[in-house]
Amino acid sequence: MNIVMASLAVQLTLYAVAWLLLGLGFRVRRRVAILWSAGWFAGACCTLLVFLSGSIVTFSVELAVNLSLASCFLLLQQGVDAFADHPSRRWEFAGVLLGMAMVEVMRQQGSDWAVARVGLFTATLCWPLGVTTWRMARWLRNLANYSKGTVALIVSPLVVTMALFAFRFVLVAQGAELASVDFNQGSEFDLLVTMVLLAMLGAFNFSLATLVLGDLIERLRTLSQTDQLTGLANRRVMMHRLNEEHTRYKRSGHRYAVIMMDLDFFKRVNDTHGHGVGDQVLLGVADVLRGRLRRTDTLARMGGEEFMLLAPLTEEAGAMVQAQRLCEAVREVRLTTDAGDLSVTLSLGVASVSPTDASAEVAVSRADAALYQAKEAGRDQVQLAP
Repeated sequence: MNIVMASLAVQLTLYAVAWLLLGLGFRVRRRVAILWSAGWFAGACCTLLVFLSGSIVTFSVELAVNLSLASCFLLLQQGVDAFADHPSRRWEFAGVLLGMAMVEVMRQQGSDWAVARVGLFTATLCWPLGVTTWRMARWLRNLANYSKGTVALIVSPLVVTMALFAFRFVLVAQGAELASVDFNQGSEFDLLVTMVLLAMLGAFNFSLATLVLGDLIERLRTLSQTDQLTGLANRRVMMHRLNEEHTRYKRSGHRYAVIMMDLDFFKRVNDTHGHGVGDQVLLGVADVLRGRLRRTDTLARMGGEEFMLLAPLTEEAGAMVQAQRLCEAVREVRLTTDAGDLSVTLSLGVASVSPTDASAEVAVSRADAALYQAKEAGRDQVQLAP
């Protein structure tokens, strides 16, 4: 049993060191990694106290063990809260620590309080485990879009751990001798539970790593699809959506329109006020355009001061009305910048897909040609492609 507990302490210490390196060395979710590292260190202290319980004498080794274990679960929960941007509630931590103190008071009262003590101990430790399970599952389903089966697999180590504590309480409630299920070194139950915990803690650490890996993948996916300045879709996403819409058009005959947009005299803004103000203008215009989109529209920054809007299920007349509204909205707004409030205008070219368009690129080229016609005609206006 001593070997098993020593192995568990080493395992938890390795987890703690690994998260500390990720947080401080590689700056991967630094606050989250530090909290998880502290949680695993607390768990290692718990197992180390159990390992040394036969050779040290304190007022209550059990109290220290219980507090260390509760701190482990609380810190891991707090890390998951920070990861999911969920505010941690102080009363949760105070309630768990108060529960551990009450468990110690009951222990001092003798065996008459055994069932109540084990019940309170189980409820107190299962609370942070349950909260962690719920918040992990919600993040995985709502933000990472994992399947229900995958979510169940990832949170299963926590569920099994809670089941172990609940099974221990059931045994005590049914009259099992407390010494055989009280985590005292050497009992068969203690050995079995410790071996299972070795596997479950390893699996749970893998679950935490899965959270971070899923978050990194989602961030990379977002970066690959989003213009970093404006938060709009980028060129690659727009071309993908155009090809999808053109395929749908050939299959169903539902027409779509393309609106090309370009800020007028934008170079003058950069030359006069600097690129920082130019970025603020681009961001302001993007916000104006974004606020006037339909749910089915796709708006992208194609590069520089050029934007494109894909309007599905839209004929020429509807696309012209929409483009005029965008042109007027940008003209009327005053953009707040470091150089004061500035006004800018848009030139727009509109094209609706034609049966002769072999691909979406042909429709985009016609919209682009209409945009240059708007520029040549004096800017701040909309032109329809022939």
